[in-house]
Amino acid sequence: MNQTDKCSGQIHSDGASCTSQMHKKIAEITKCLTISEDFQIYSIKTPFAILLETCREQEALYNIYQFTQYSCHSSQMGEVYMDFLKKRPLHQHSCIEVMCVLSGAVTNHVENQVFTYEAGQCCIMNKNIHHCEEFTGDFQAVFLMMQDDFIAQLLAEYQETDINNSTRLKENLIFQLLADTLNGLHQFDKVYLDCFPVIPAEHILEKFTPLFNFIIQELVNLRPGSLFFIKGAFSRLLQLMADPGLFCINRIHSELSSQEYLFSKITHIMRTSHGRCTREELSSQLHYNAEYLNRIMKKYTGKTILEYGRNIYLEEARMLLADTDKSISSIIEELGFSNRSHFYRLFENRYNETPMDCRRRIRYTS
Repeated sequence: MNQTDKCSGQIHSDGASCTSQMHKKIAEITKCLTISEDFQIYSIKTPFAILLETCREQEALYNIYQFTQYSCHSSQMGEVYMDFLKKRPLHQHSCIEVMCVLSGAVTNHVENQVFTYEAGQCCIMNKNIHHCEEFTGDFQAVFLMMQDDFIAQLLAEYQETDINNSTRLKENLIFQLLADTLNGLHQFDKVYLDCFPVIPAEHILEKFTPLFNFIIQELVNLRPGSLFFIKGAFSRLLQLMADPGLFCINRIHSELSSQEYLFSKITHIMRTSHGRCTREELSSQLHYNAEYLNRIMKKYTGKTILEYGRNIYLEEARMLLADTDKSISSIIEELGFSNRSHFYRLFENRYNETPMDCRRRIRYTS
């Protein structure tokens, strides 16, 4: 993965210990990710993103390279961040995540189980899987993150190449996981795929590493046609993982408890409504007592439905301030506020700065 040395702009730990300060620092370091305040939801701002993570525990070193079609960023975190990240809660993504271990071994907490993934092994997780890799030992792993629109393009490639063999597509567990992500019929299912090599790991990496390096080289030296080549390389990687001559795939379905299933539905509605759904509206949609729904939200997040919704729309406001040129007035209107001063008061209470100061600070930092 030697193309990564073209990136620059390392950020070093300043030793901040406060959770809110740590959250800001982590958000600055993980440029392509939007992380919720409770560290439980990770989102990407681009159609796809690639993270190359390197951990050397004895050296208290954690390095991350981030690549998207818009940016290339490198950051290095020392012991303070390592200690903090080791204690972070399980999280889920708003996108599909593929993990491939390049060297060493990664300990990954997936729902209520702990797995060790070694070089050559891969894991593909849908949006509902709660997980968290440990920053222990020595390892290097690459994480591919794909939004729905990008997945739809990859699936179209699959269907065009296998148009005369629908049976093969139905038997392709990776294709099915991606398709289920888009069709909405399994939006609350918890599914992940473990891909174990059936040939020596070094032979797997001989096939994977050139494709990873090719994608990174195209992103670093972005030229006309690069995105077409990148999409093709993603498709080839997924095709390799689905090859029974290379991998044995184990499809794992983690059952949701009744309360967890209901919580998933609550959060889905809250996020699609930009946090502007009341307890009474949730009660009407889900046919459960409003107070019971509030208790479930409190159990899983420590927040009431009102507080959770407020976090969603304030996070969205902050993202729009950072990533768009929309006026503050249009952002307020888009988020459904009729009272400008009320929005300003909520925003300042949450972030200790005005929306305009927030936009200026983020752009100055960038």
